[in-house]
Amino acid sequence: MDLSFPDNPFWDFSIHTYAKAGVAEACLALQERHGADVNVLLYCLWIAQRRGGRLTRARLAELLEQISSWRDQVILPLRGLRDLLKEWTPPVSKNHAELVRATIKRAELDAEHAEQLFLADGVPVEDDRSMLSEAAAMDAAENLAQYLSLLKVRSSAEEQAWAATLLSAAYPDVPADKIAILSRFET
Repeated sequence: MDLSFPDNPFWDFSIHTYAKAGVAEACLALQERHGADVNVLLYCLWIAQRRGGRLTRARLAELLEQISSWRDQVILPLRGLRDLLKEWTPPVSKNHAELVRATIKRAELDAEHAEQLFLADGVPVEDDRSMLSEAAAMDAAENLAQYLSLLKVRSSAEEQAWAATLLSAAYPDVPADKIAILSRFET
């Protein structure tokens, strides 16, 4: 029985994009301040590169509903344990506690990976050429705006800067002035 994750272009995109300057910070800020799911933020960017890449508010709400129990019952408890072990001084040795924390971190990452595979399921992969066009960036910006609207995020200069960071990372060929315009979402 093979217990490894299959190759997936969404996962590859996420690893590549998340490693870019400022992306982790923007994603984590949106996660901590507004309850954003980093996988969904990245999905909003990635799906725009595919055929039919603009997500409706209804489709986003449906996806959020479908993943909510996995997120609430698996990902968030793992994150909570990992965070606890980062700040708490347990009665066991520091090295042993760090070993457990690293194991939990790996389990959390695997749970995130499984969520991404669910989100990418059914998305055509035969055309795996990334479209780095302004049109795709526009779709990604609309997807982000829809998601942030569902989270009731108020558009401010800080949130717009985070959106610009994400869009710039995913669409590096789009000029910065266009990204600045696209990142001005309304909620």
